[in-house]
Amino acid sequence: STCYDLSLVRTQLRTFIQMLGHDPIMSDYNDFLYDHRNHTHTSCINEVQGVDVVVVIVGSRFGGDAIRETFESINFEKLINDNFKFDDLISKCSVTQAEVFKASELNIPIYAFVDQNVWHDHELYSKNKKNTSIINQIVFPSIEKQETARYIFEFIDFLRKKSNNNAIFTFSKVQDIEDTLKKQ
Repeated sequence: STCYDLSLVRTQLRTFIQMLGHDPIMSDYNDFLYDHRNHTHTSCINEVQGVDVVVVIVGSRFGGDAIRETFESINFEKLINDNFKFDDLISKCSVTQAEVFKASELNIPIYAFVDQNVWHDHELYSKNKKNTSIINQIVFPSIEKQETARYIFEFIDFLRKKSNNNAIFTFSKVQDIEDTLKKQ
């Protein structure tokens, strides 16, 4: 998830995960080593290899663009299936998305949570995306920067259309995420 718009959610989930007896690994808490020989984005991707589970929260912001070097350690060929083509997701990809791609490649369990309002707008996008004359005129109220909407929604499609490890949950408050994680 992005740190700025979801900082409160991230903080609450960190405490919740710790109360369950697990160790959350979060960049904004300096929970992992930033290898000085690499870009910080590469360190984020490298850290994914050592986790047991990934919890991804999709909200209204896209986040920072991952640098090209980040993709060198992700085997995209392993992720391509008949249901989803990467097209230009790779050309504009956030660090969070790259982390999820790496987790998918390694078959690490992913628990994806999408803000309910973003999910609603995603449905509108999905129904209209093939009609380019309409889709470019739609304003998606849940998305902070309209020019990033497509990349957020295509990422949700990636999560949904994977052949396995593709459960997605919606949330409107942190308690929704906590309740789902307890059940899982």
